[in-house]
This record gives sequence, structure tokens and C-alpha cells, in this order.
Amino acid sequence: MSIVFVPKIPDHLVKTKGTPEAYSKDELNRVVALRASGLSYREVGLELGRGGGSVACAITYHKLQGLIDSYSVSPR
Repeated sequence: MSIVFVPKIPDHLVKTKGTPEAYSKDELNRVVALRASGLSYREVGLELGRGGGSVACAITYHKLQGLIDSYSVSPR
């Protein structure tokens, strides 16, 4: 007989099941527009009602930085 160890992870460390952090296509377009306009991750998060870290992760996950750079207005 063997003992199987199944770790118990506290609820506050478990990610929510499903995709509550998922961004819609419209939200992603808005993220691109807001970041291109010069807003910080935090400011974009406040505008969308999400955390700045969530915005940064969405940009990285969806590989939006190139798109943001192409929309950004270059300094004169």
C-alpha cells in the first residue's frame, strides 16, 4: 500500500477556473488605443476596470506591443 500526497493549495492562491481575465476583441482594441495614446498600464486598467498587471499580461499574451508601437505617435 502506498501513500499518495495531494497538496492542498489555499483558496487565495488558486486561480479562478474559466477565463475571468479574458479580454474581448473590443477591449483589446481599446487597450491598444489607450496604450498608444500614452496611458500607463495602471491608467488603462482603471479605464477598463481591470488591474494594470492584467493589462500588461494581456498585451504580452496577445502580442500587442508591435501594434501599439505602430499606432503610437512619434515625438516631433
